[in-house]
Amino acid sequence: MATRTNYFFCTVCRQYFKHHPKSCFEIKEYLTKTENGYYTLYDGHHHPYTSYCDFESEPPFIWTLIESFALYHAQKVENQRSFYYDLPISQCHMTWDKFRLSKLRIQAIHDSYGSTHFRVTCNFDHTNGTGIANNIDYLRGSLCHYPNFYSHGGDSYDCVRVDYINVRGYNCRKCSLPFYGGAAAHQFIDLGTAQNDCDRFNVPDKISAEDVFGHYLQANPHFSCSASLNSTTNWWIGGAYIPPPF
Repeated sequence: MATRTNYFFCTVCRQYFKHHPKSCFEIKEYLTKTENGYYTLYDGHHHPYTSYCDFESEPPFIWTLIESFALYHAQKVENQRSFYYDLPISQCHMTWDKFRLSKLRIQAIHDSYGSTHFRVTCNFDHTNGTGIANNIDYLRGSLCHYPNFYSHGGDSYDCVRVDYINVRGYNCRKCSLPFYGGAAAHQFIDLGTAQNDCDRFNVPDKISAEDVFGHYLQANPHFSCSASLNSTTNWWIGGAYIPPPF
């Protein structure tokens, strides 16, 4: 009887998620899609919306785009909010230079099956479908190690352990970095603080108080995300997809 119950439960779950995937991971798991592109997802109220899925650039990881800003828009005061704040932008007509999902939709992705990590990329190539050419100017970490992902923050920072960070070829693995973010600043890492605090990640060619992966009060044109006003910073939530053995 237990076996039948479990089978029925799994069948119902699969049928439900087949029509209401909350993340790109669930699209891969239940709809078996494999190509990068725009897909329909569902938020916590079962309302449909569109975001971008990256199935290809970093196997076995599957990624759902939650935000993308060109430097020109990222530096504007009205866009300087951490993910604690509800700041939906261009949800109906997604553009890579100015896009952010609502907090409800980000949380639905965050809490969905298979979501274990966050990632930040620069200038993700969605046009040619190649995604990221390499892991230079790249960040990936576990959501488990970033419990304040939705923190309102302030002037202080959290030392967050990440899987990997690369800034202009300087990198570290399994290291702790200072993450800022709050009512007046999007999540970002200050390389000046990183040199002296947490695990002391040093980028020798940094500029004074250089911001990477967000905020950009001090932007370095040699960092890919801030190389020009049209350079984009892309935030994602995802996880590693391991196919079932049967």
